[in-house]
Amino acid sequence: MRDLLLRHVGSPDQALLLLQDCTSNGKYDTNAMYDVIRTRGTPVDWSSLVFNAGCHPKHSFIGLLVLQNGLPTVDRIISRGLYLVNRCALCEGCSEDLLHLFFACPYSRMVFLDIANWAHFPTSTVLLADVLHCFLSTRTTGKQKASLMALLYFLWKERNNRIFRGVQSSPETLCIVIKKVVNLRLYGL
Repeated sequence: MRDLLLRHVGSPDQALLLLQDCTSNGKYDTNAMYDVIRTRGTPVDWSSLVFNAGCHPKHSFIGLLVLQNGLPTVDRIISRGLYLVNRCALCEGCSEDLLHLFFACPYSRMVFLDIANWAHFPTSTVLLADVLHCFLSTRTTGKQKASLMALLYFLWKERNNRIFRGVQSSPETLCIVIKKVVNLRLYGL
């Protein structure tokens, strides 16, 4: 931490002044120091979609990875030099990439349409960018945001269950689980 602080302020004298500024009533305030040394990026427009009180943190995390194309889908794993058969685990008919897995796959499309109908969000598109544009350009409710994040999370979980456990759920079962989890999260039951 000392080296990081010295790189940030430049000299030991400046570091002592900063430490004094981050001390109140004789106690060191970690939060104050963190606010000083952290780098602040520009806010992203989708942060309110991913990080909101209605979303479960693990749903938000998967949503964040989806938005940043950070999930290890088969096409990304192949691009890193590993040899795999590029086949969607949900429909077993097409190549697996982010857009197919979450919006174009027949299995995920059935789940998407059911949840979209239940949560009242637009269904006219199959592209992730268009779904995000709809969510960011219009007023969306906590239920809609939580439903989208839960949808992404449970589709990813279903994909992994099929690959690693050999367990499959029907689209109807997955929809019931998503609706139940979102309702429990939003209404605190």
